[in-house]
Amino acid sequence: MWWKRIAWFAALWTASVAVLGVIAYLIRLMIL
Repeated sequence: MWWKRIAWFAALWTASVAVLGVIAYLIRLMIL
């Protein structure tokens, strides 16, 4: 099913963005 592929892509993209956001937040905390 093509919608499953889109759902997996959206889930992975959201997870990667969330991880990058957390890492940037931690780095900002360490710098400040």
